[in-house]
Amino acid sequence: MTVQEISPSLQAVRRVNESDNENDQSSSTESAIIHLAVHPDLTSGKDVILWDDIKATFDDVIHVRSGTVVQTFLKGSDFKILNPLRIAAVPEVTLDVVVRNKAELSLESLQTALPKGEVDENTSTTSDTAVTVSGRSPTYGLENVAMEASKNNDNPDAKPPSRGPHTLLDDISPTTSNGTPPTSQDAELKTQPPRAPQETASDAAKNVARTMMNARLGDNKALVALGDMYRDGLGVRQDYKAAMAQYKKASDQGYAEAQCNIGLLHHDGQGVTKDFHEAMRWYTKAANQGYARAQHFIGHLYHYGQGCKRSYYDATIYYVKAANQGFALSQCRMGYFHQKGWHVKQSHSLAMKWYLKASDQEHADAQYNVGYLYHQGFGVAQDHSQAMDWYLKAAKKGHAVAQTSAGVMYQHGQGVPQDDALALDWYRKAAAQGNANAQFNLGLTYEYGMGVPLNREKAVEWYQKAADRGDVDAKEKLEELKQQGDSA
Repeated sequence: MTVQEISPSLQAVRRVNESDNENDQSSSTESAIIHLAVHPDLTSGKDVILWDDIKATFDDVIHVRSGTVVQTFLKGSDFKILNPLRIAAVPEVTLDVVVRNKAELSLESLQTALPKGEVDENTSTTSDTAVTVSGRSPTYGLENVAMEASKNNDNPDAKPPSRGPHTLLDDISPTTSNGTPPTSQDAELKTQPPRAPQETASDAAKNVARTMMNARLGDNKALVALGDMYRDGLGVRQDYKAAMAQYKKASDQGYAEAQCNIGLLHHDGQGVTKDFHEAMRWYTKAANQGYARAQHFIGHLYHYGQGCKRSYYDATIYYVKAANQGFALSQCRMGYFHQKGWHVKQSHSLAMKWYLKASDQEHADAQYNVGYLYHQGFGVAQDHSQAMDWYLKAAKKGHAVAQTSAGVMYQHGQGVPQDDALALDWYRKAAAQGNANAQFNLGLTYEYGMGVPLNREKAVEWYQKAADRGDVDAKEKLEELKQQGDSA
């Protein structure tokens, strides 16, 4: 921090890397100092600098500080942060604009948590370029691939092959089915531990009572647990504001899990207005204490550009921090980043290692992706038996895409004996969850009598369900059957 003689309508600022010591003045030369406009603010009664002006001048800003004191966003009389975001100007002082270090990530730094093994030497470093896995974006969208099309080339009367979701899955879709960005809860769906045996109403009530008693004693763990109960409506009436109140009590004591949970409420707009900036602020409080879940969600915000510019670089930094602490969701993300070559070396072998680490924690998407790599022979020798084993691990957890894949494998006898009945069973499980590929495949089975009697009405019913989910092939099938009916 240096003293400057400047116009009262301007604020002197300088760029400082996050790793720099706040007492280090070596970079505080005249050429390094920039002046930003200062505006009178009638709401706060102070002269202010607009956060948008700071972001327009400096990339990847973390915060602004005066010496060791962080300049926080100004709040109104209701203690809510004012919009547009602003900080108080500090006359005759050069403020430090702290920006994130931009040193290039090394492959070695990203492999800290990986088991030793060989790296694919035939892969190349890419950035947002297509890889051979699939031309699709990292979504749950399903690619229309005929598993055994070659079998039918010489037999025009052969029944068409069932369709499988032969594309790698990211652990969440960048948009939900209605086109909106993913919520934090979408991201966590695959990380939930298996449910304990269902409690009786009496047991649940006693658990709530015990939790409330401990929370009243100021026990941080109990405060968070009670907040979770209010958030999810477990044993109590769902009440997001009550959840926030419990989390804030623990947060006031610096409890990282509570800080992260407050961020999640802001992230999803539960009980408060959805605010990605506020979510980032709370995640950062927890992440600075080394809390892996918060580190992951900072990565999530950068990954999907929620409240910030999309940055695979920054997403990678935070995913790696969480993954190195064993956070399965981040491990799966890093597998996908290596699969796609997003700011890291595109490598099927490294992707497999990350997926296996997440799979060891029973992460269903990671287990499906391990199966996919074995199925396609990416980074490993192609092995349908291994692929099926991994598909079934995920399918038994209710993973709809893995259930569809298991159905296709049974129907075509890949890695397992051919079994139409088991294929149908898995298709039905996935279709019940709204999986369009499984619904389409059920339409095929009824149209062509594969393991079931021919049934045109049933075929139309399942094609219609898939078409309602936007499946183009299902729409074509419906039109084809309609034309056949009209000509009969």
